[in-house]
Amino acid sequence: HHFPYWGNVHHLNSLRYGSPIGEVVNTPEKYAFTVDVSHFKPEEIRANLAGNELTVEGSHDEKTDQHGTIQRSFIRKYTLPDDANLKSIRTYLTPNGHLTIEASKKTNDLVQSSAIPITMISS
Repeated sequence: HHFPYWGNVHHLNSLRYGSPIGEVVNTPEKYAFTVDVSHFKPEEIRANLAGNELTVEGSHDEKTDQHGTIQRSFIRKYTLPDDANLKSIRTYLTPNGHLTIEASKKTNDLVQSSAIPITMISS
């Protein structure tokens, strides 16, 4: 029987919630980043896009632990690059509480070329 990840977070990690994991990936194919949301249940996490600014938020109500009462929240904002395809954004939440947000890039391959028929005119 496995506890859900948010019931099993070691207290030494408690200062790291909302922190980035690894580097932001920005390649010609995609833009992606991962955030540690292991202190929050899935329903306590929100991702919101306004223009090309993507906001990730996590918050939960006060909880009592052995040290007293704590209420956690974070807001992290990322500005997506101009070549990111905003309609392609996907989010993945792993079983250990890592949220990855990924957008593919607009590539020139999306421009379909089509042959234009040439009509011969007889003089």
